[in-house]
Amino acid sequence: MKTVTAVAVWCLLVAACATDPPSGPDPAIAESAIHAAVVRQLVEFDNTYGPDHRFTELLILDHVDTHAGDPYRQGNPGASLTDGQRSAIRAAVEHLAPVRFINNRDNYIRRDVLMPTISGSAIITLAPVEFDNQGATVGVELWCGGVCGIWLTYRVVQEPDGWTVTGTEGPRAIS
Repeated sequence: MKTVTAVAVWCLLVAACATDPPSGPDPAIAESAIHAAVVRQLVEFDNTYGPDHRFTELLILDHVDTHAGDPYRQGNPGASLTDGQRSAIRAAVEHLAPVRFINNRDNYIRRDVLMPTISGSAIITLAPVEFDNQGATVGVELWCGGVCGIWLTYRVVQEPDGWTVTGTEGPRAIS
């Protein structure tokens, strides 16, 4: 009986410490809501100009980047954003600026002056969602020029009304 009890307790502990996405019919729905929440927080409140600033256009990479949020590491392109993720992101921020999904950020940067090719725009890069027993974290970066950028990792938790950004974790950089 002690062995059965020990195995049952071990299984419960493993389940409680899991880092898998929420179970259910489609974990991608959670990722869509999380990416939408972090893009809105970044654009509406945490951009380098302050909460009243509006960009002319939001250029969002159409795939995740493994090290978005870390200005010191070059990331690797990851999975493409799904149609559901794109729709959720667009719905979360289209009232703030027009949204365009792009596949290569370098095509939208003027290297000679370190500015976006579209004046007043911002380029946004998202990391994959990392689930843990407290919710999730997501690295993000917003770049709008040589002296206009922010890199950070958001903590996101699931609340009754959906996924909500509660703060940042780890290093943060602003230029």
